[in-house]
This record gives sequence, C-alpha cells and structure tokens, in this order.
Amino acid sequence: MIEQYDFIVSLKHFFENKLGLPCDIIADGYKMRDEKPFMTVEQMQNNYEYNVKGRDAVEATYRAQVGLHAGNAVEKMRIQESVQNALMFEQIPYRKAGENVGFFSVEVMAVMPMPSGDITNHSGRHTVYFDVELSTYKRGGN
Repeated sequence: MIEQYDFIVSLKHFFENKLGLPCDIIADGYKMRDEKPFMTVEQMQNNYEYNVKGRDAVEATYRAQVGLHAGNAVEKMRIQESVQNALMFEQIPYRKAGENVGFFSVEVMAVMPMPSGDITNHSGRHTVYFDVELSTYKRGGN
C-alpha cells in the first residue's frame, strides 16, 4: 500500500537519481535555491472514492506538483523533455523507510510553463510545473 509521504519522497529520490538534479520537497517556510537547475515536489489535493461496500477498500488519488527550475529557456526545454519522458515511461522506485520496496507509475495530467511577467522575479523565471497523479487502493485494517 502506497502512503502519501513515501510517494513524495520517492519522487524526490527518483529525480535526483534519474536526472542527477537536486530536488527539494516544498513545505511551509521553504526557500527556493539560488543555484539552478533544480527540481521541487509539492503535495497537492488528494481525493478518495468510496466505491466498495462497507468501506473495505477506498481508492486514493495522490497528486503532486513537480517543478523544474532552470537557469535559461534552452536548459528548461531540454530538461523538460527528460522529465516528461521519465514521468510518462519509467517505473518509479517506491521508497519506504529509506529502502526501495517496489515500483509505481504516475500519470502526467498537465504541463504548465510559467512565464515570468516581472523581470525582477529571478526565482520564477524558466520554470515549468508537471501535475502528476497516482491512484492506489487503501484497505481497511492497514
């Protein structure tokens, strides 16, 4: 059974190992790195569907927003292709308690380049976000 925290940590380790880019988990108080390129992972809204009688099982959809923060437009476009391909075609190692215990795949729901209209906003430049989802089932008693 996949858990929210392990899902986010697994994504972080996947990007660091697969692409060789530092990756941060965004939480309250997070400060962006100055050195680019790097990636971020942030928990988004989860959904639960109670589709089994007696709540014996619940379908959980975990969502994360993956950010790619590059130093320039060319670097962003090149790395973006690698990130998209990895998310669409690779099996992501599932980490629990610091060990790889299986694999999962995600669905890429959206890819959103973020134009920076403010030329003084250097941290927001050359950024693209990937919205990803993972559907899993939770069973009672776990």
